Amino acid sequence: MMPFTAANDAAQSTFVRRVDERFTARREAWATEQEAGREAERLAATMRLVKAARFNAAERLERKATVSLFTQSTVALYFVGLAVWQAVYAGQIDEATNRLMTFIQLVSSVFTLILGLLEALNDYKMKAHHLHNCGLAVSELAQELRIARPTDAVHVQDFRRRYNEMMKACPVNHSRIDYLFAKLDGTSDRAGFAGVYARYIVDVYGLYALFLAVPPLLWWWLT
Repeated sequence: MMPFTAANDAAQSTFVRRVDERFTARREAWATEQEAGREAERLAATMRLVKAARFNAAERLERKATVSLFTQSTVALYFVGLAVWQAVYAGQIDEATNRLMTFIQLVSSVFTLILGLLEALNDYKMKAHHLHNCGLAVSELAQELRIARPTDAVHVQDFRRRYNEMMKACPVNHSRIDYLFAKLDGTSDRAGFAGVYARYIVDVYGLYALFLAVPPLLWWWLT
């Protein structure tokens, strides 16, 4: 009876050990799936934020391109009008004022040329195009991630790799204003959103508003 009892105890011990190993493996697999799910959620949240920031940047640059073109055209019109006014009223303008206006026209012509070259180098339209396409690509990848709902680390890492490749492929990056706009949009932080919106207005319209305001002030001072 003793050998039989010892063999039975050994078999029971082996069975219990195997069951325990299986439960341990299942717990580890479940924990791994949970961690992969959390990583996928964090990646999806990052994609949504970056997508919104890219679209915000594209819209901001498109507005800057429009305002820039309008400003250059208006400033050129200002100084053409000044030249016409000087020619029409040449007999009624004293010599000192006439020389001053001629000097202003020469300086403004050079200034307008330099402004046009600088704005052309910025190439807001092309930058906006790249950012918009990047936002669309990230949006598509985020939707694919939401549908796939990966539960293993390898699959999540594959999505992260594809996301990083999209970021590297885009030659332009969004600014901090675009990121903060995307982060605060829809939140209850009204003060923070108002501050970011004020910075947005200054970034898009501030410099061009100054360019548009200076020529009328000069005109008022001369007349």
